[in-house]
Amino acid sequence: MGIFQGLAGNMQQISEQEAHGEYGQWLLEHEQIQSAYKMLRDGFCITNHRIITLDRQGATGKKARVRSIALHAIVDVTAETAGTMDDSEITLTYITTPRLRANVVEYSSYTFEFPRNFDVAALYRYFMAVAMGNVAKLNES
Repeated sequence: MGIFQGLAGNMQQISEQEAHGEYGQWLLEHEQIQSAYKMLRDGFCITNHRIITLDRQGATGKKARVRSIALHAIVDVTAETAGTMDDSEITLTYITTPRLRANVVEYSSYTFEFPRNFDVAALYRYFMAVAMGNVAKLNES
């Protein structure tokens, strides 16, 4: 991805090789990257177990905040499409309680922001399928 595209806010899916360069050090044993996305410095990847986000900080971008969201904990997804002056968003709601069927369940949410020209529908469908499967498993007798 070129620097001018990144400055313009164009999020793009990146190659498997580039994804391994960005996220390889954060992968667990037997974890595989399924897809990855990047905008200038920040980005995220989806593995077979979780979502890994990288939030680069500071002027050089050497400092980074890494966050993981387990796919099996996602229970709801909302999408907001871009308007004239704002960006698109996907918000994931996920269970943070270590035991998913605990008596008291705690939730958190994370919002991914995308530039206006990024089509969020495909990611929404993917995350919604994950959420629906998780809710069905949680409600099994």
